[in-house]
Amino acid sequence: PDHVKFGLKQLLTEMLNVGDTALDLSTKPSVILVIGVNGVGKTTTIGKLAVRFGAEGKKVLLAGGDTFRDAAAEQLTVWAERANADIVRHEEGSHPAAVVFDAIAAAKARGKDIVILDTAGRLHVDEALMEELKNIKATVNPDEIMLVVDAMTGQDAVNAAQSFNEWLDIDSVMLSKLDGDARGGAALSVRAVTGKPIKFAGMGEKLEDIETFHPDRMASRILGMGDVLS
Repeated sequence: PDHVKFGLKQLLTEMLNVGDTALDLSTKPSVILVIGVNGVGKTTTIGKLAVRFGAEGKKVLLAGGDTFRDAAAEQLTVWAERANADIVRHEEGSHPAAVVFDAIAAAKARGKDIVILDTAGRLHVDEALMEELKNIKATVNPDEIMLVVDAMTGQDAVNAAQSFNEWLDIDSVMLSKLDGDARGGAALSVRAVTGKPIKFAGMGEKLEDIETFHPDRMASRILGMGDVLS
């Protein structure tokens, strides 16, 4: 019956709701470290965030901290151009912490408001990756550690979120690839295992396809009630 469904929706909304999901960007430059396993859409998310912040009048610099994967810096450069943001990148195989350190120095020198750091992912969560990310975290002391999770991957997303949070103590989650058939049930599990807020949702491939996470809309989607507002 409908009243059961609406009761469930209310319960799910409360489970997903964490109050204020705004990013604290009061520091200058504010540093956002973006992490996640391979293929979840980290670099695309960074491009979308850069466009969003640029539209708010913020001056953005991107850092190519993924020196592990072929063409990662090239991909980030394309996003930087589209978002009209600066970029700092080194040669492939460079030490990621060095890139990040240089990027923050450049941001300070150029009067940037926000630095968004891209990082390497692996197909699975391994100790070498986590140590690398811990090293970057220690180097820059980021204002926000944002984990990107693919909404389509279900239990894998939950396992990854738990591991990243245990190693790095993340601040927030960005749920990507919600434009497909994914019901978004991973959102509940990720929220439960990390205890951290989901702040953004990626709704498509275009640069503007990012929105603030709405717990009530996600609850409707999980229950198959349709997400009319989005």
